[in-house]
Amino acid sequence: MFTNFYLAGLGALIAALLLMLRWYLARRQLRVEAAEEYEARRERKPGTVTHMDGPDFIKMYVGAHEPRWALYGAAAVLANIMLSPVMVVLLMSLWPVLVLGLENGPWYDVGYYPWMFFMFFGMSALWALVGAGFARLHHQRAPENYHAGLARARGEPLDQVEIPRQRPKWAKRARPSWAPKLPRKDSAISSESSQNES
Repeated sequence: MFTNFYLAGLGALIAALLLMLRWYLARRQLRVEAAEEYEARRERKPGTVTHMDGPDFIKMYVGAHEPRWALYGAAAVLANIMLSPVMVVLLMSLWPVLVLGLENGPWYDVGYYPWMFFMFFGMSALWALVGAGFARLHHQRAPENYHAGLARARGEPLDQVEIPRQRPKWAKRARPSWAPKLPRKDSAISSESSQNES
């Protein structure tokens, strides 16, 4: 019985190590790309990096592009591995209290379906709560956007910075060719201003 738990824990540990390796390799590659980007900007667009030195640019570039999800995912998996034995002990000690007022019968013993149901959903709730906690940390500690970081380093007010956004691949097919075209926002604004002037 415990062999399955050990195998599941080993599989989760391997998954966490693979996620950490993915983060580390991507970060190392991004450092090389950031150095190349900095040199290219110094040659072609020096005004974009005038107030930044190389290490600051590399730190900002890597922080904005690194796959942080892999690092937080690995941390969530490792936290779940460490908390699972504690949660099993807690759930096992809680089970007799829950079934205390129920009629005595063998179906409430450890190993029967009600107990299995309780243990399965109890452990699932723990894993989901840990995952939600790390997801919240991931979003709360998100680094500054790359374009906003460059603008801030140049001293531009961030509320006037237009951050370019690539159109997702799926969005190209979101509006079929036979659908009527919607008026653009700028044309609607210009038509309103022309009506106000007249």
